[in-house]
Amino acid sequence: MANRIILSLGSNTDQERNIADAGHLLDNSFVSISFSVPVYTVPINISCSGHFLNQVAIAFTEEGPDEVNYRLKQIERQLRRTPEGNATGVIPIDIDLLQWNDLILKPEDLQRDYVKAGIRFLQEIESGGHQKIN
Repeated sequence: MANRIILSLGSNTDQERNIADAGHLLDNSFVSISFSVPVYTVPINISCSGHFLNQVAIAFTEEGPDEVNYRLKQIERQLRRTPEGNATGVIPIDIDLLQWNDLILKPEDLQRDYVKAGIRFLQEIESGGHQKIN
């Protein structure tokens, strides 16, 4: 049985390209994945210039949470995320595993308006209310 996971993506540098590149890499990493419409947000808990472009994804995988987190960190490194960039507020891509099946891993993130809206959008896709957008 596949595990249902919820991911959050964010970028504050060359946002549209980095979100698109992350989406392509994630699409190749999971059996099935759907993405919400990306939205710009004000940075939270980080000092940086500019806005973040954020997106939510729901995916299905046979892997365990440790393997998924490892894969997400590999994608972040592939898209030029570095400790130096983190220190200066330059985040080409941030991908977080928010939920694993029914286990909530990042409750604070799940309460953010853009995350809740993205999940609602994706649940409507799952129920046939919208067309899938990649």
